[in-house]
Amino acid sequence: MGYPDYKRDLLDADADVNYILDRYFHSGESHVFVGAAPDEEAKLKTTVARALYGGFRIRVHPFQLVTCGSAHLGFSPVPDKLGKPFNSETSDIDISVVSSEIFDLWWAELQAGGLDEATRSMVARDLFFGFINPATVHDVSEHGSAWWRLFGELRTDRAHGIRGRLYRNFWSMQSYHRLAVIWGRQRLQTEAAGQFGQQPATPYPEPAPGAGSGR
Repeated sequence: MGYPDYKRDLLDADADVNYILDRYFHSGESHVFVGAAPDEEAKLKTTVARALYGGFRIRVHPFQLVTCGSAHLGFSPVPDKLGKPFNSETSDIDISVVSSEIFDLWWAELQAGGLDEATRSMVARDLFFGFINPATVHDVSEHGSAWWRLFGELRTDRAHGIRGRLYRNFWSMQSYHRLAVIWGRQRLQTEAAGQFGQQPATPYPEPAPGAGSGR
């Protein structure tokens, strides 16, 4: 399945959002590993899990690492880049790291860190969705610095780099990814009606380039 199929489902008013989410985001082989050795994705996740243990002394099972975004789909689901193909020379492999243990440690540090008002507002927005975005806090917390450095040191010949976003649980990850479906559908429906202008403010904020990768 590719972007034409995804676009068709988004434009189908009878296609349930959760059906689209499960069909595209949570099933099938990740695009970035098509044609690779059968165990290459597993090896990459094992490498990430070991790096996380080295950085945080918390064990993360490879099942807690989910390849997502354009690396999984083959195209971007983010509204302002909807349908943009994955490019191994310029695109990163986005990995959702699902770990309540790391999340709670990092959150506790942020609570005690005396963040400025602007940063605290961004962190509060992210926490509402159940994730911590390293692009926001990599320079204001020790856990953020460790995360930024860790992902910045990871290498792969399948993509430009590897970056990670931390979720407290799988439900938070799914709920946040669900917003990409909702807002992507809204964008296409508005375009189809001939009314598409400037993209409205979206609750699906995308990290800055290199977020989580340390670049």
